[in-house]
Amino acid sequence: MTATRNLIGCITPQDQKEPRCTGMRSIDGISIEGQVFLPSLMPCCGLLALPFWAKVSGRLVNEREEEALLTVTVTLRDANGQALADYSDIIAVEAGQKGVFDVKLLGFPETAETYSIAVSDMDAS
Repeated sequence: MTATRNLIGCITPQDQKEPRCTGMRSIDGISIEGQVFLPSLMPCCGLLALPFWAKVSGRLVNEREEEALLTVTVTLRDANGQALADYSDIIAVEAGQKGVFDVKLLGFPETAETYSIAVSDMDAS
């Protein structure tokens, strides 16, 4: 990621740290594949900053026989495991298909060290 930023002439803060994933939890019939943490590029050269600090992206595989309406929640945690912030995305995945999620992290608490991903069925209320 650093090489890409340097190619387009953007500067990234030296103290920017990338939290590590400490767990993924899903429900029966839904699996998580290929999750990745993607920090936003810093604004430079007159470009506008993206409206989010980073995002967690990945794929959900629906092994069920019916469409699933799912909530993907990313929780940022500090070094002691205390939850600092939750961000979520809603995704519909057809039976037997894969869908892509993008959970945008709108802010970043400086004490965040880790994150986790949880997938749940969307409440029909």
